[in-house]
Amino acid sequence: MPKEADIKPPRILENLAKAHPELVVRSSKEEPIAFGLVALIADFVTDDEAGAMDKIEEALRSIDSIGEFEVLGASRISAKVGK
Repeated sequence: MPKEADIKPPRILENLAKAHPELVVRSSKEEPIAFGLVALIADFVTDDEAGAMDKIEEALRSIDSIGEFEVLGASRISAKVGK
């Protein structure tokens, strides 16, 4: 969720990419909440290592335009898909 209603999801993605270029966003979408507030739903790709989710959460906390966030799920994807 953005910190303020006038902060749009593309701005959050830009701020995240500038501050943490190591984070890979696989996909994202906007979800209207209420009163002009739009949430950003993002899919991140990271290595399967201990503490990987903590690193993503720390990166999200460091972005001023993000008011709050929630982890909706975590899963593995195959590195061999499409090969």
